[in-house]
Amino acid sequence: MDKKIRIIMKYCFGIFFIVLGLLFNVFKIGNKEYLGFTNTGNWLLYIGLISIIINTLQIMKKKKRIVDERMLLIASKANRIVFLSIVILAFVLMIVNGIKTITIPYSMFMSYLVCFMMLVYFISYKILLKYNWDDKNEY
Repeated sequence: MDKKIRIIMKYCFGIFFIVLGLLFNVFKIGNKEYLGFTNTGNWLLYIGLISIIINTLQIMKKKKRIVDERMLLIASKANRIVFLSIVILAFVLMIVNGIKTITIPYSMFMSYLVCFMMLVYFISYKILLKYNWDDKNEY
């Protein structure tokens, strides 16, 4: 995809969430507390503004990234580790839920799950990058 089209799509994504948040606020959709915000519309506004700010900062700070086969291999292994950790986490949560019922709102559970996935990916990627694991050091 062309770089200009990609940048336009990123800004349209942010603007879409801002407009959606405004519509939610005007029509009073999702008026209960949501992820620490007073309502869902304010959360959507926040996500839209953050995405526009991040896109603007990425444009201002242009950095050429070099991606080689080793980096792709490390990224795929980190993805595998995240997948396995999610399967293990799901198994543990099923056992814990059998012992004591877990009462957490779905939105909070999903936000914790996404944070867990990002944290596991970041840590596993950095460890794999540091020790430069390749096919000879298969675990």
